[in-house]
Amino acid sequence: RDFQMVTPSASFSAALVVEDFPSLERDDKMEMPPDKHREVFDLAQCGARAFRERRFDEAISFYSKAHNLRSGDPIILSNRSSAFCLISQVLRERSAADSEYQPLNGLDPTTHAELALKDAEKVVTTHGNSPRPYLLKAYALILLERYQEARESLLAGLQVDPLSHILQTCLSDLDRSTNAAARARCPRLDRTDDFECTLCFKLLFEPVTTPCGHTFCRSCLHQAMDHGNKCPMCRTVLFIGPRTYPISVTLSNIIQKNFPEEYAERRSEHENMTYAGIDLMPLFVMDVVLPCQKMALNIFEPRYRLMVRRIMEGNHRMGMVAIDSATGTIADCGCEVEILECEPLPDGRFYLEV
Repeated sequence: RDFQMVTPSASFSAALVVEDFPSLERDDKMEMPPDKHREVFDLAQCGARAFRERRFDEAISFYSKAHNLRSGDPIILSNRSSAFCLISQVLRERSAADSEYQPLNGLDPTTHAELALKDAEKVVTTHGNSPRPYLLKAYALILLERYQEARESLLAGLQVDPLSHILQTCLSDLDRSTNAAARARCPRLDRTDDFECTLCFKLLFEPVTTPCGHTFCRSCLHQAMDHGNKCPMCRTVLFIGPRTYPISVTLSNIIQKNFPEEYAERRSEHENMTYAGIDLMPLFVMDVVLPCQKMALNIFEPRYRLMVRRIMEGNHRMGMVAIDSATGTIADCGCEVEILECEPLPDGRFYLEV
């Protein structure tokens, strides 16, 4: 696996102890004949002895025989669930070298955990007034990597016994382990050239992928296509409309989730260029225009195409000034105009009405 798996803590393992089956003298209910009760008691005793000696396979066998004689008994089911849990844990922790030296035959750890969960759920259903079956259920769910359900089981047990120190400790250990595993599972990715635009050499912002398979920032591709309708990388002719071409949503989401700070910087940089503020206004040097006058413009120069796109993404306003014929420089006075209509033409030009 490429991440750290959560394993039951020591507090879980310490809580998994077998409960003694009552002897004939201590059984007040007497729900079975004495000879049958004695047989079940002997099997339970053998199972408990094998469990304490960590012979879990034998313990499971003894408890299964006892369960056949006394079906549904909560003590037998709980003890067998504990044995299933611990044998699953032992098999999970077994090293590869040990497995190669002495191969094991039988059920795999996941199957043992599923059997432990079934026994624990039966006890929760019939005898849910004790915190122990909730603990067993949570242990089995952790072995099955169903951590949220394990947490819910512990919380349900705390509703039965709010003062249970074992349940409180196990819940705290589970939360701490899952948080650590989540951090190990989601390391921060390193920036690579794969996430950079080959035109501006910065993190891709609003990435678009051309039909030939190359990816650029949307604004960078638009600017490049002002100079020609070919891919900047492979020079393939592109029959796309830059203004309406959709961004690569999946790639954009990946970049935003893995590089949130850098993407926010790129967004801020883009907005600063688009919304320059009241102190800065793009100037269109062409001719004088008077207040309330309407004018039609045909924009074909690449530098002005870029300017028009940024204006249309902003407040649709720019300044128009003329050249002073006497000095050959920009006139001292101009007029602020608003773009009322902007029609992109197939060859990349813009038809404007201001």
